Amino acid sequence: MKNKTNAWVIVLLVLIGSAMVFWFGYSTSINMMRHEQSLGFRLPTGDSEAGKVAFTELGCVNCHSVANSTEFPMPERPAEWHVVLGGEVQLLKTYGELVTAVIHPSESIRPEIQQVLVNPDGQSIMPDLTTQMTTRQLIDICTYLQEQYELVIPNYPSNYYPDGVHIGP
Repeated sequence: MKNKTNAWVIVLLVLIGSAMVFWFGYSTSINMMRHEQSLGFRLPTGDSEAGKVAFTELGCVNCHSVANSTEFPMPERPAEWHVVLGGEVQLLKTYGELVTAVIHPSESIRPEIQQVLVNPDGQSIMPDLTTQMTTRQLIDICTYLQEQYELVIPNYPSNYYPDGVHIGP
Protein backbone atom coordinates (compact mmCIF):
# COMPACT_ATOMS: atom_id res chain seq x y z
CA MET A 1 0.00 0.00 0.00
CA LYS A 2 2.86 2.31 0.87
CA ASN A 3 4.44 1.77 -2.60
CA LYS A 4 1.14 2.63 -4.29
CA THR A 5 0.88 5.86 -2.29
CA ASN A 6 4.48 6.77 -3.13
CA ALA A 7 3.80 6.15 -6.84
CA TRP A 8 0.79 8.49 -6.76
CA VAL A 9 2.80 11.15 -4.94
CA ILE A 10 5.55 10.89 -7.58
CA VAL A 11 3.00 11.11 -10.43
CA LEU A 12 1.36 14.10 -8.76
CA LEU A 13 4.72 15.85 -8.26
CA VAL A 14 5.68 15.21 -11.90
CA LEU A 15 2.36 16.65 -13.08
CA ILE A 16 2.69 19.72 -10.86
CA GLY A 17 6.30 20.20 -11.99
CA SER A 18 5.28 19.88 -15.64
CA ALA A 19 2.50 22.42 -15.19
CA MET A 20 4.90 24.85 -13.53
CA VAL A 21 7.47 24.46 -16.33
CA PHE A 22 4.73 24.98 -18.94
CA TRP A 23 3.38 28.06 -17.16
CA PHE A 24 6.86 29.56 -16.76
CA GLY A 25 7.64 29.02 -20.45
CA TYR A 26 4.26 30.37 -21.55
CA SER A 27 4.42 33.50 -19.40
CA THR A 28 8.03 34.16 -20.44
CA SER A 29 7.17 33.90 -24.14
CA ILE A 30 4.16 36.22 -23.73
CA ASN A 31 6.36 38.80 -21.99
CA MET A 32 8.93 38.55 -24.78
CA MET A 33 6.25 39.11 -27.43
CA ARG A 34 4.99 42.18 -25.61
CA HIS A 35 8.45 43.70 -25.37
CA GLU A 36 8.74 47.01 -27.17
CA GLN A 37 11.69 45.81 -29.28
CA SER A 38 11.86 42.71 -31.44
CA LEU A 39 13.84 39.92 -29.82
CA GLY A 40 17.50 40.15 -30.81
CA PHE A 41 16.93 43.44 -32.63
CA ARG A 42 18.01 46.65 -31.00
CA LEU A 43 19.11 49.91 -32.53
CA PRO A 44 20.66 52.87 -30.69
CA THR A 45 18.42 55.49 -29.13
CA GLY A 46 16.97 57.89 -31.69
CA ASP A 47 16.42 61.63 -31.68
CA SER A 48 12.77 62.55 -32.16
CA GLU A 49 13.52 66.10 -33.35
CA ALA A 50 15.98 64.79 -35.94
CA GLY A 51 13.28 62.27 -36.93
CA LYS A 52 10.90 65.12 -37.78
CA VAL A 53 13.58 66.70 -39.97
CA ALA A 54 14.34 63.40 -41.74
CA PHE A 55 10.60 62.79 -42.22
CA THR A 56 10.48 65.99 -44.29
CA GLU A 57 13.88 65.65 -46.01
CA LEU A 58 13.14 62.14 -47.29
CA GLY A 59 9.75 63.20 -48.66
CA CYS A 60 7.61 61.19 -46.26
CA VAL A 61 5.34 64.26 -46.05
CA ASN A 62 4.39 63.75 -49.71
CA CYS A 63 2.09 60.86 -48.77
CA HIS A 64 1.95 60.85 -44.95
CA SER A 65 0.66 63.16 -42.29
CA VAL A 66 1.03 62.74 -38.54
CA ALA A 67 -2.10 62.68 -36.41
CA ASN A 68 -2.63 65.79 -34.31
CA SER A 69 0.37 67.53 -35.88
CA THR A 70 0.34 70.78 -37.79
CA GLU A 71 4.11 70.81 -38.32
CA PHE A 72 3.95 69.32 -41.81
CA PRO A 73 2.04 70.43 -44.91
CA MET A 74 -0.78 68.19 -46.08
CA PRO A 75 0.41 65.61 -48.62
CA GLU A 76 0.28 66.66 -52.26
CA ARG A 77 -0.69 63.15 -53.44
CA PRO A 78 -4.26 62.03 -54.17
CA ALA A 79 -6.38 61.58 -51.03
CA GLU A 80 -6.55 57.80 -51.46
CA TRP A 81 -2.75 57.66 -51.12
CA HIS A 82 -2.74 59.77 -47.95
CA VAL A 83 -1.74 57.67 -44.94
CA VAL A 84 -2.06 59.16 -41.45
CA LEU A 85 0.55 57.96 -38.99
CA GLY A 86 0.22 58.10 -35.21
CA GLY A 87 -2.87 58.93 -33.20
CA GLU A 88 -5.02 56.77 -30.97
CA VAL A 89 -4.65 53.02 -31.47
CA GLN A 90 -5.80 49.94 -29.59
CA LEU A 91 -2.56 48.07 -30.30
CA LEU A 92 0.82 49.82 -30.35
CA LYS A 93 3.32 49.07 -33.09
CA THR A 94 6.60 47.75 -31.81
CA TYR A 95 9.83 49.46 -32.77
CA GLY A 96 10.64 46.50 -35.03
CA GLU A 97 7.27 46.84 -36.81
CA LEU A 98 7.94 50.54 -37.46
CA VAL A 99 11.39 49.78 -38.86
CA THR A 100 9.86 47.12 -41.12
CA ALA A 101 7.13 49.51 -42.28
CA VAL A 102 9.77 52.06 -43.31
CA ILE A 103 12.28 49.77 -45.02
CA HIS A 104 9.88 47.10 -46.37
CA PRO A 105 6.44 48.73 -46.58
CA SER A 106 4.86 45.96 -48.71
CA GLU A 107 5.11 43.72 -45.65
CA SER A 108 2.96 45.93 -43.43
CA ILE A 109 0.19 47.39 -45.57
CA ARG A 110 -3.22 46.86 -43.99
CA PRO A 111 -5.51 44.66 -46.13
CA GLU A 112 -8.28 47.29 -46.36
CA ILE A 113 -6.01 49.75 -48.19
CA GLN A 114 -3.84 47.26 -50.03
CA GLN A 115 -5.66 47.63 -53.38
CA VAL A 116 -4.88 51.37 -53.38
CA LEU A 117 -1.30 51.36 -52.09
CA VAL A 118 0.09 48.34 -53.96
CA ASN A 119 1.17 48.21 -57.59
CA PRO A 120 0.24 45.32 -59.95
CA ASP A 121 3.41 43.45 -58.87
CA GLY A 122 2.15 43.41 -55.25
CA GLN A 123 4.73 45.92 -54.06
CA SER A 124 4.05 49.09 -52.10
CA ILE A 125 3.89 52.31 -54.09
CA MET A 126 6.03 53.82 -51.35
CA PRO A 127 9.47 54.43 -52.86
CA ASP A 128 12.41 52.35 -51.69
CA LEU A 129 14.32 54.79 -49.50
CA THR A 130 16.93 52.31 -48.33
CA THR A 131 19.47 53.62 -50.85
CA GLN A 132 18.98 57.25 -49.73
CA MET A 133 18.25 56.93 -46.04
CA THR A 134 21.03 56.68 -43.50
CA THR A 135 20.72 54.32 -40.56
CA ARG A 136 20.61 57.37 -38.28
CA GLN A 137 17.64 58.79 -40.22
CA LEU A 138 15.82 55.45 -39.97
CA ILE A 139 16.40 55.31 -36.22
CA ASP A 140 15.33 58.91 -35.71
CA ILE A 141 12.18 58.60 -37.87
CA CYS A 142 11.09 55.44 -36.02
CA THR A 143 11.74 57.11 -32.65
CA TYR A 144 9.66 60.12 -33.70
CA LEU A 145 6.80 58.01 -35.08
CA GLN A 146 6.67 55.70 -32.07
CA GLU A 147 6.07 58.75 -29.86
CA GLN A 148 3.10 59.78 -32.00
CA TYR A 149 0.95 56.76 -31.12
CA GLU A 150 -1.31 56.77 -28.07
CA LEU A 151 -2.69 53.54 -26.68
CA VAL A 152 -6.39 53.74 -25.83
CA ILE A 153 -8.49 51.13 -24.13
CA PRO A 154 -11.91 50.78 -25.75
CA ASN A 155 -14.81 51.77 -23.54
CA TYR A 156 -17.06 48.74 -23.90
CA PRO A 157 -20.69 48.96 -22.79
CA SER A 158 -21.42 47.36 -19.43
CA ASN A 159 -23.34 44.53 -21.09
CA TYR A 160 -20.45 43.69 -23.47
CA TYR A 161 -19.27 40.72 -21.40
CA PRO A 162 -21.43 37.65 -20.75
CA ASP A 163 -23.23 37.35 -17.42
CA GLY A 164 -21.00 36.39 -14.58
CA VAL A 165 -17.77 37.65 -16.19
CA HIS A 166 -16.31 40.56 -14.27
CA ILE A 167 -13.36 42.49 -15.63
CA GLY A 168 -11.48 44.89 -13.39
CA PRO A 169 -12.10 45.89 -9.76
